[in-house]
Order: sequence, then structure tokens, then C-alpha cells
Amino acid sequence: MDDYKLKTIEEGLTKIEFPEYEKVSSDAPVFYNPHMELNRDISILALQTFQKEQNREIDICDLFGGSGIRGVRYKNEIDGVGHVSINDISELANEFEQHNVNLNNLEDISIHNHDASMFLRQNRGKFDVIDIDPFGTPSPFLDSAGYCARRESLLCVTATDTSALCGTYKEPCIRKYNSKPYKSEYCHETGIRILAGFCALTLSKYAKCIEVLLSHSTEHYMRLYLKVKKGSKRSDESLKNIGYISHCKECLYRECNKGLATSIPDTCPECGEKL
Repeated sequence: MDDYKLKTIEEGLTKIEFPEYEKVSSDAPVFYNPHMELNRDISILALQTFQKEQNREIDICDLFGGSGIRGVRYKNEIDGVGHVSINDISELANEFEQHNVNLNNLEDISIHNHDASMFLRQNRGKFDVIDIDPFGTPSPFLDSAGYCARRESLLCVTATDTSALCGTYKEPCIRKYNSKPYKSEYCHETGIRILAGFCALTLSKYAKCIEVLLSHSTEHYMRLYLKVKKGSKRSDESLKNIGYISHCKECLYRECNKGLATSIPDTCPECGEKL
């Protein structure tokens, strides 16, 4: 840690330090993205609301800690937080996470050095909040989140691969989210629905379902706040809300069809063109 020139920033009520770098990149020694400050601000409001509804202390998992800014802010700025677990597979990131915990004089925060999916599977049912904020797609980690999440917990999911979700690159969306996107003037809405649908499908394998409490598409990312509920019947009902949208690029006719095995029309009923 002593080998790096440090940059100090203040975000909300929290101060952190991390190695200086020229641009936001996954190649940075320790990851900190200033463009995600609004994401973290909204997260603090959402988690505070969740904590008030629970009316007790909540335990939080920050799965991709980076500089530690998210987990440290959660502990420092949200009332009623019990324990915060900050995980990152980078040992250097772990050093800065602990440094920033100490910098803010905080207790009840633990630093972990594990593969993200393994960390979730080793801590089944331990968290009230699981926050998945990776660099890129969250899809590889949602299975483990579904396994780990307990009843009435909060699952927070960020996706920054919006070019796939919005239909600029169709094949990656099919590969990562089992959905074929369509690039249109409302592609950010369909993109966030694809993300929510994939979360619902993934958690249904564990007889769990989701309720979307809040969603937003901002700048380069999409963000979901999901209430996790248990029960196979609930999961079955939840999956009935997943479906398809048919779009005619000639006359702009649109049609929604619910159900994973539903019949999808081939031609537009208005102008006869291919949907």
C-alpha cells in the first residue's frame, strides 16, 4: 500500500483513500468509480428505508468491495446497521478496505478475500442485504445470490453491460441473460426488464421469487432493488409475469405477451409486416 500515491475523496459523510489512476478501469490497482456516487447515494436511501421497515439492525454484504467506499458508507451513513461484510478477491483491495474502515473509525466491519460466488455460498442466510455491484454483468453471481438470500431480504443488483441489455450487441445478451433484446427508443426499459426477468428466473430455482421495489437506468448502468420472498407457488406465479414484446418497426405497433411458453405472432396485425 505504501508503494502508491494516494488520492483522498469525500463522498457523503465518508472519507476514503485509494491509489491514484488516470481513468476508471478494471485495470486500476484498486477500483473506485466516481461516476457511481449517485448509485451509492440512492442505495443508502433505499437501505435506510428497508432498515426502518425491518425495525431492527440489518447485516449487509458488499460483494465487490474495491476501495470499500460502498460498504464503508453503508456502515457510516445508515442508521441501524449491524455488521457489514466487505469482500474482494484482490488482496490489495482488502488492504485499502481495512485502511478506509480505520480512517472512518468504524467497527463491526469485516474484510474478506474470496471468490464472490464462493463467499455467498459459504454464508447462506447470513445477510439481510446482498449488494452485487460488479464491473460488467452480474449474471455469473446471481445463482449464488439466489442460494444465499434469505426470506424477506433485499437483493441489490447493478449491471454495467448496458450495450448488451439494450440490444446494441444481441449475442452477449442472449448468452448472459437468456433474452433477445431489441434496440428501440425504449431499450433502457426493456433492458432493465430483461435484467429483472433473469433475476426472477435464477432465484426460482431455489423456490424464491422477487418483488421489484425500485429500478433505474442511469448513465452507463442499470440498478435493481429486489425484495426476496420464498415459496414455490410464489415463484411459479412470479414467472407468469415474464414474457415477450413484439415490435413492428414499420408502423410501431407493439404487443406484450406474458408467459415463457406463450405464442408469439409473426406478423403485425395492423400493417402485415414482420414483427
